[in-house]
Amino acid sequence: MRIVSHHFPPAVVLAILLPWAAHAGPAEDAIRAAIAEQTGGAVEVDAVHATPAAGIFEVVSGQQLFHVDVSGRYALIDGHMVDMRERRDLTAARLEALQPVDAPIAFDALPLELAIKTVRGNGSRRLAVFEDPSCPMCQRQQAALAGLDDVTLYTFTYPVIARASIPAAVATWCAPEADRAGRWAAFMQGAPLPPGIAPECRGAGDKVGRIVAFGQQHAIDNTPTMILADGSRLVGLQSAEAVQAALARSGR
Repeated sequence: MRIVSHHFPPAVVLAILLPWAAHAGPAEDAIRAAIAEQTGGAVEVDAVHATPAAGIFEVVSGQQLFHVDVSGRYALIDGHMVDMRERRDLTAARLEALQPVDAPIAFDALPLELAIKTVRGNGSRRLAVFEDPSCPMCQRQQAALAGLDDVTLYTFTYPVIARASIPAAVATWCAPEADRAGRWAAFMQGAPLPPGIAPECRGAGDKVGRIVAFGQQHAIDNTPTMILADGSRLVGLQSAEAVQAALARSGR
């Protein structure tokens, strides 16, 4: 294998060529620098550790742990490969390509009464999103969604990644209608999830169950999944530019 050094910063090349144990410090510093460069400083790195797999590093960022390659661009998060520079879930895209094409979901066929509705600007464009607070890609998707204007956003509380998300979804629907958007947004931004379902909130579980049943019936197998006004889907982590382009293509 020939390493072309101008593809990487010199410190990264040094980390590849020299034994891991003796040069862990420089390798860690190089990965920190590479992640900062690839993500434009969007990912805060608390710690970096070498792993037994050559060229793969463990990264701790807040309460999240994931792995990156020596370029700092490609990360393994919950079993998915993510292009951190483009903010795109490569695994989800491949899974979607490998599976039979699903029939579009007519937007008006969505159970919109079970969505948290947020109107920004004139609300002329419509977008639905199925998300789970235990999904790191869903959490990272929030920045792109927050930057949308002139859109009506329908958010479906879709706790299918981890059982720990179910009480959060139920608690959201148990809250007064005016508080639901804020409560769910807090969970999506990393607020602690409730340890269980309060007895007085068990009735709200019916709504959550109906959302999950709809998603399973329509093969919504990955989070985040976004449904556009023309019925097409965006699956996995998407950059702000990709969401804006998809909204433009959907035509309404």
